[in-house]
Amino acid sequence: MILDYYVQQVEDLIWRLTPSTLQVPESHELTGALKYYAATIFASGLNPERHSANETYRRYLDYVLVRLLSARDERDSNNAYPNANEFASDLLLIHRSLTENKGERLAQLLLDPLLRQVETFGFHLHTLDIRQHARIHSRGRTELADASSVNDQNFNLPEPPSVETEDLLESLRGLKQLKQSFPAEGIRSYVISGAKSAADISTVVWLLELSGVQVAATADGKDPGIMPVPLFESIDALRNCSDICRTVWTSGDYARLLDSWQRRQEVMLGYSDSNKDGGMLTSTWEIFKAHRDLHRVAQECDVQLTLFHGRGGTVGRGGGPTHHAIIAQPVGAFTGRIKITEQGEVMNWKYSDAVLAERNLELVIAASLEALSRPGGVYELDQESEVALENMSQDAFSFYRDKIAENDDVLAYFEEATPVDELEYARIGSRPARRSERRGLDELRAIPWVFGWMQSRHVLPAWFGVGFALERFAKGAKGNWSVLQNLMNRFPLFRDLIDNVELGMAKADLSIARLYASLVPDDSLRERVFALIVEEFDRTKRVVLELTGQRLLLEKNPVLARSIRLRNPYVDPMSLIQVELLRRKRAGEESDDLNYALAATINGIAAGLRNTG
Repeated sequence: MILDYYVQQVEDLIWRLTPSTLQVPESHELTGALKYYAATIFASGLNPERHSANETYRRYLDYVLVRLLSARDERDSNNAYPNANEFASDLLLIHRSLTENKGERLAQLLLDPLLRQVETFGFHLHTLDIRQHARIHSRGRTELADASSVNDQNFNLPEPPSVETEDLLESLRGLKQLKQSFPAEGIRSYVISGAKSAADISTVVWLLELSGVQVAATADGKDPGIMPVPLFESIDALRNCSDICRTVWTSGDYARLLDSWQRRQEVMLGYSDSNKDGGMLTSTWEIFKAHRDLHRVAQECDVQLTLFHGRGGTVGRGGGPTHHAIIAQPVGAFTGRIKITEQGEVMNWKYSDAVLAERNLELVIAASLEALSRPGGVYELDQESEVALENMSQDAFSFYRDKIAENDDVLAYFEEATPVDELEYARIGSRPARRSERRGLDELRAIPWVFGWMQSRHVLPAWFGVGFALERFAKGAKGNWSVLQNLMNRFPLFRDLIDNVELGMAKADLSIARLYASLVPDDSLRERVFALIVEEFDRTKRVVLELTGQRLLLEKNPVLARSIRLRNPYVDPMSLIQVELLRRKRAGEESDDLNYALAATINGIAAGLRNTG
């Protein structure tokens, strides 16, 4: 528990912070604060005389320790710190006194690290984001339109709410109780999946307030409230998100909330679903434009914007080097605050070892400083480049929608040539693969979509449509190839896109994918879809190699190429075993041993490729 840690740190300070007023004075502020605590704080075991009267810092810290222990063990006690800000205020008071009286080095050595920890972790340690789909909220509002409150189960409604709405209300009641029972700072954001309109945000505010949840931050600072965070996921939503946010941020009803949060607002951008919806190139470009437009609108509306990038572990879900992704943000649209999802296998690779964790945090900080310090004009798009990217994105989008998203053959192939329906046996997903019982690409979540293609070694979301769009643009007019080369040299986003496509293709293996394709019983469907995939893979590989000036994928990144080359001989046998197990299962064989073995191959392939979904 974080309070236990703070108790240990204060106990350590008591024995290390030894200045005496016989040698150096303390501030009048500290003297007055000590007198106030001596007159108002009483507790068993508190002995003000255990330190010399001249050891003001130690005496003051004894009272700080009592307040911390009360906050941990007796939250309702008058002695208890009501929040971490008051604890930090006491530490800052000591810091100021030391700094004013020749103790700067002591303040830096002993207090600065603790103050940074209190600022970061408060009394809550971790924060929890609540997340629910806009469709669920909309249905709930419709069913509860006549309700005055939902704090209990006694509804005065013409019809009882649906099971879906009951579950939503139960979650909101639980949210209210959690914020009242634990430090309120622990839950500050409510992510609205599938946000497509201003009404999706206002509906969440209405439901939260109807349920008795404190949405606005309180004036005393004890509760930061809970901020609705729209998650724009589809291509259409990304294109409209700046107009949606402008409508919300200029609303009189929402202004009171913004003001209580010091005009701060968090907005989440979805990499996974936008890729599933529009393909790699269009997803990357539309997120870039949304990022740029949101910052422009935020400045116009006097809003301090923090973008929450919903990146996944694989390049098909926004993965790839975090440093490159930060540098590739729009010029002038980064203010030093960024929020990024780190999930699944990424947590283990980056943070399981303290040295690795420190290294990754250094990379993020270095990228942030570089993005903040680069002069205006550097990496900015000229009109020709902007038009080129827009045209390529439109071509990639049309091609992807026609050949993949709206192609019934592809979904049938995907369900039969990948282990998407068997992922549940691996027990590594936090949610069902589909949002409902209905079939179709829209109902399939993005993670299993990417996971299935990765397991079967197609890795299709990482590259499909990119080759078509780039080749078509290059052949469209004389000089277009020079435009592409200029984008590679001067525009980090484009270079990052090509690097990620190259990485995805390097992890693909169409000879192994062909074995998975053999699981598709319809010969004609199998050959049509696999031929489509091979054609686009070859085209994309050809364009990427020419753009990067290479003969082989990852030729200029020998360390990564060698890593993949060393891992594949261990992954390939697991793929062969998985194909055979899938064949037996789909032939009707059922046993716990079969399911266990299938789960083992799923986990093994994910570990070997260093990618889940």
